[in-house]
Amino acid sequence: MNEKLLKKYLKYAGTDEAFAVLFAKKHIEDTRGHWVDVVDCRRYEMSSDNLHFRFVVGGLYRRKIQPQYPSKSQFTVDGKFDEHRYMLMVRAITWETAHKDIEQQKLKGIAPRKFKITGVSYDKNRDNKNFFRDDAPPEIKALAKNINDRTNPLWDTALRYANKPEFVYKIRQVYLAPRRA
Repeated sequence: MNEKLLKKYLKYAGTDEAFAVLFAKKHIEDTRGHWVDVVDCRRYEMSSDNLHFRFVVGGLYRRKIQPQYPSKSQFTVDGKFDEHRYMLMVRAITWETAHKDIEQQKLKGIAPRKFKITGVSYDKNRDNKNFFRDDAPPEIKALAKNINDRTNPLWDTALRYANKPEFVYKIRQVYLAPRRA
């Protein structure tokens, strides 16, 4: 097994580019039979989801080179198949093949099918002028009349009903250039 390749792949797997490839595959139906080449991308840094991007721009290249995977027997020791290790190696080989194939096509002047995906993350409570949520009891909602007076013992439980930012992520646009004849 090629440990050097595996090490390079694992380093790549945590990058924005790797997540952008997954993002493109998730939102573009026509990626089957194509390699995804990310040209530029920008993530929402504050999001806990690695697949929340402001935008991803790139191209789709037809797969001309097929990856050559090792046999599963190479990952079987004493009759026990190491599926995790095998799948990591398959991903690493696929990644390496994609980069070789894309590079060769670029050298030959083959143009990809371009794409751009844009997304937006926003606070769905941003326009809500109420301090407390709609489901708050009336006596809690009454506290909103004087927010600065925190002497009422209800304030101990009232903050559980406060409107907090609630971020939502949505795809704004998916553009995929038409196929060329």
